[in-house]
Amino acid sequence: MYSLPDIGWTPFFQQQLTENDSDLVPARVATLSRGIFRLLTDRGERTASLAGRLGYESERLVDLPVVGDWVLARVAADTAVIERVLKRRTKLSRMAAGDRTEEQALATNVDIVFLVTSLTREFNPRRIERYLTQVWESGARPYLVLNKVDLAESPHDYVKQVEDMAEEVALTSAATGSGVDQIRLELRPGLTVVFVGSSGVGKSSLINRLLDDDVQTVHDIREGDDKGRHTTTAREMILVPGGGVIIDTPGLRELQVLADASTLSKTFSDVEGIAEECAFRDCTHTAEPNCAVISAIEAGELDDGRLRGYQKLQRDIAHADRRTDRAAQLAEKKKWKAISKTNRRRDKQGGRDRYK
Repeated sequence: MYSLPDIGWTPFFQQQLTENDSDLVPARVATLSRGIFRLLTDRGERTASLAGRLGYESERLVDLPVVGDWVLARVAADTAVIERVLKRRTKLSRMAAGDRTEEQALATNVDIVFLVTSLTREFNPRRIERYLTQVWESGARPYLVLNKVDLAESPHDYVKQVEDMAEEVALTSAATGSGVDQIRLELRPGLTVVFVGSSGVGKSSLINRLLDDDVQTVHDIREGDDKGRHTTTAREMILVPGGGVIIDTPGLRELQVLADASTLSKTFSDVEGIAEECAFRDCTHTAEPNCAVISAIEAGELDDGRLRGYQKLQRDIAHADRRTDRAAQLAEKKKWKAISKTNRRRDKQGGRDRYK
């Protein structure tokens, strides 16, 4: 049995219930694999499927339930059917990998996102900026975790590279346990945290340390490139003894940012703060006179990598917006083409009926 408040149930979700939902049970999606869900309810765990109507009426893939979602289900003795997905408080998503112009939800109703990177060759400030921007867009609170501190000669040199982009930073070692207590403080009843990052950065090892138990399988990374084999193959919810919820995720090989341009101000507050002093409001920080950003770089007050990362994300977000708009236009055209075809068929059938 599970106490719903302990696994994230709040008045936000309670207020969405209606009289018509009286025969349905609130449940939270713990795992999803090949269309089969594992739900946590106050009646225990249930294996569940999706109601056919729900799948048919969902216009976008992102609207279907994922790990972290609260749903209403029709529960039987051992199984259940998901009838409705409740509105989400937060949603961590990305543009689907590859050429697909579609949003992919990674986890929902998350309070804190632990963005894990390692102090090895995997460390990449530009990648961290991308992750942080997507986390800010989700509505959750980002928390940067610099793992494998035991392998770094000068850990605080890494901290200096991220201190302008992240408000909360922890130096940890899953191998020795160093710094783990700092992030353990965030595991509290009713709160949900998710671990994200590239493969091999030590997410599963950190979770094992946090829980003092080998709940997640881990493998050694390759020595040639510091890349790890995917030990977590699907998103999975783990309950913390004493309260709290952890969601582990597979390593991300690719992160196409899906965010609003205004979100960049949270990741790049230093760049945008300096840009307010530029002579021109629409300054591109390339060749304009009296550009405060270029002056700050020349004076050593701003890393030029920060500007390059900022401009790259601006271009990526604009490109994603254009792709999304084009996809929406094509989807709308396809919908009306199908409606027109159905109407013509109906009119043709009606004409035949009139002459019978």
